[in-house]
Amino acid sequence: MISYTKAITILAAFAATLVNAYETDVPCTPCLDTASVAVGRSAPLEDCLVDVKVNLFASATGYFEVVGCKGVNPVLHLTVGRTYLFDQTDSSNWYHLIGFAYEADGAHVAVDELEPSIVPPGSDSTCDETLSCPAPMYYMAGNYTGAYSNIPSLVPIPTEPSDDFGLDTVEPLFFHPMGDWQGYGPFVTALNFDVTFDKDIFYFCHVHAGMTGRIKLVDGEGNMLSPENKPLIPYEYDTIDPLDSECGTYNLTAYENLENTDQCPDIFVCEDGIEPDTVFPKCMQAMNCQMMASITTNAVGTTALFCHQMIPHHENAVNMAKSLLYSHDVVCQLEGPTEEGAVVPWECDLAPVLYDIINTQNSQIIDFYSALEQLGADAYANCDVEFEDYGDNIIFSRYLAEQQKGQQEQQFHRETAGEEEDEGECTYKSGIDCTPCGDTVGECVVKVGVNLLAGEWGYFIVEGCQGVNPTLELTVGRTYLFDQSDESNWYHLIGFSYEADGAHAGVDELEPSIVPPGSDSTCGDTLSCPAPMYWMNGTYTGSYSNIPSLVSVPTEPSDDFGLDTVEPLFFHPLGDWQGYGPFVTALNFDDENVNQDIFYFCHVHHGMTGRIKLTGADGTTKKEENIPEIPYEYSCVSPFDRKCGTYNLEKFQPKDNPMCPETFVCYDGAGTLADSVKCVNSMDCAMLSGMTVFYGDEGKDSRMNDVILFLRNMIPHHQNAVNMAKNLLISGDVDCVLEGPVEEGDTVSTACLLNPIVRAIINTQNSQIQVMQGLLQAFGVPEKHECEVVSDANTDTTMSMFGLAIALFAGLGLVGLN
Repeated sequence: MISYTKAITILAAFAATLVNAYETDVPCTPCLDTASVAVGRSAPLEDCLVDVKVNLFASATGYFEVVGCKGVNPVLHLTVGRTYLFDQTDSSNWYHLIGFAYEADGAHVAVDELEPSIVPPGSDSTCDETLSCPAPMYYMAGNYTGAYSNIPSLVPIPTEPSDDFGLDTVEPLFFHPMGDWQGYGPFVTALNFDVTFDKDIFYFCHVHAGMTGRIKLVDGEGNMLSPENKPLIPYEYDTIDPLDSECGTYNLTAYENLENTDQCPDIFVCEDGIEPDTVFPKCMQAMNCQMMASITTNAVGTTALFCHQMIPHHENAVNMAKSLLYSHDVVCQLEGPTEEGAVVPWECDLAPVLYDIINTQNSQIIDFYSALEQLGADAYANCDVEFEDYGDNIIFSRYLAEQQKGQQEQQFHRETAGEEEDEGECTYKSGIDCTPCGDTVGECVVKVGVNLLAGEWGYFIVEGCQGVNPTLELTVGRTYLFDQSDESNWYHLIGFSYEADGAHAGVDELEPSIVPPGSDSTCGDTLSCPAPMYWMNGTYTGSYSNIPSLVSVPTEPSDDFGLDTVEPLFFHPLGDWQGYGPFVTALNFDDENVNQDIFYFCHVHHGMTGRIKLTGADGTTKKEENIPEIPYEYSCVSPFDRKCGTYNLEKFQPKDNPMCPETFVCYDGAGTLADSVKCVNSMDCAMLSGMTVFYGDEGKDSRMNDVILFLRNMIPHHQNAVNMAKNLLISGDVDCVLEGPVEEGDTVSTACLLNPIVRAIINTQNSQIQVMQGLLQAFGVPEKHECEVVSDANTDTTMSMFGLAIALFAGLGLVGLN
């Protein structure tokens, strides 16, 4: 077997011979053979199928590939008057809907796209008057989604002119979760450019700017109508240098040797007797150094600071995901849909996370640059924070940190037990008894929200109830309407179960076929057991009913209570989700014989369970004791985190933590930004600590060890992003109110641009954290395997100081030596 060192040497030598790993602008004529047969004949050219893919590794965002063409973003030679069918079936096209424009990047830069009402620039055509100008026609699952047509062989030309060519139907679907997107397709875009035109046109990505490719129009004899390249593409394509070619990443070249820069620690991946035999750990070192060097920024405003930090942070996440995909196949093959809670191969849990990180965060990076431009801030605001002394007293500080952690845990347990000495340590109170509509009769509307700041994942709040995750007292046989209209409920569909966390923990939920524990009911036979009923925009989405005043009890028993319709929609983009609603869940628990509590929980995030105490019509509680138990404590948010809007940062304040530089944000300490800077410094310190890990677990092969390394890095990385987003959300700088829908290319305020992104970071990445934690648990390895980072110059001193301190503490009786 070739050694890791030798493999790296060979790869580096090969990569060094490359100018750019990917060719661009290579001319290509799709369906060239079939075109040549038809030249000079009266018969029309047959339709040409153009199989499109995206090479995610060819640039920061990826570039298009066309099967049968060389390189990426080839120059396509298309014949005027011929129909081309751009097939985007391949999964690499998710988040990369192809579009066509008269200048590079289309609506991204507010230039004309090919639309029925837009005359080709310089043409004397009057096609705009009849809405018949050249435009793409978007198909989904074999069906045309528009009305316009200039291809009568596919769709009759409408008698009433229409400018609907299907884009508005198809484009939003490319932002939906990957599994949903695959289920909608295949997606095919038909194009027939049927106007003589003396310039080039362009293909581009509707989601990511900077992916434009050129189209040269040719006549029936194969002659180019515009030999010159005009208009110009106003940017150069990205160059993939040797290190990035080796890693599957972008822009890492300057960070290959950590020892040569004082802008990051000397090491992020520690070896503990397991020598890597892949390039991935080396790549991970370079990625993390690149982020750390770029995330040290000047503070020029709360929102700008967020963007300046988040851009390199996202770039790092994208590079990590790309490199893992590039180094190892992470392929999922499933037949048919999977049920909630079903066990699937680990690749099927991880692959969607990897692709989501790459495509979603690349799209958000573009939005962050737009926000900075709107704010009048520089695209970059980097400052120098030297890590030269990083590592002094590290081992000793880790010992003290562990002691501090143990003390904090003891304080937390005392506080939750109600001991007075720690009163107020946890700043959000939970489990407070509450009786919705206690002074009324009939149907009860329970308005639900989520306080995203009250814990790691957020906790439910109920209007009229105190604290978070209140203990709800609900009357058996009464109808409760849980209203989740508030935008905080996005990604937090409420569910009901007989034990905490429902399907997350593999326990029974309230369903028509599930008899309540301890009940002698036969409702399971007739599919009439208590279950929630999910409504969307005033319409019930199921057929089961045990609330005849709302929906007639079906004559044919049904176990469809609407969950399977509603739940997937909570993963769609915030704007889409708001358009589907409002969402209301009706619940009537009508079994008088139940002898335990039930629970409400979140269908997306585990760990958010709240208790429901059932009461009889006379107000008597069915079960006084809290049975079953909730098998975990709620998150404790410290006063420091409460002020920052974050979670678990108390012990990572850099000035008190020798594991980190004194600051990550360059700031003079004056003005209104001071508190934000303290919060951001703590977030970055927590991430740096969490992402410095040992490589390798015993009994795992190199592929699994690389996957585990990725997970152990990405979890604290995501936690940092969530904390940054929560901190900006609590600032009020992204509060947004919009009236009406926003069209592609419309300009919105910075707050309205960033608000959905901030909420998406919190909800999506928290969900992904739980997926990744579950994978590590399934692999049988601990979530954390952090290592001490000690710079070479300080190793001996640090060790001796640690030994001296331990000896001193032992002599004073403060620690024991075993």
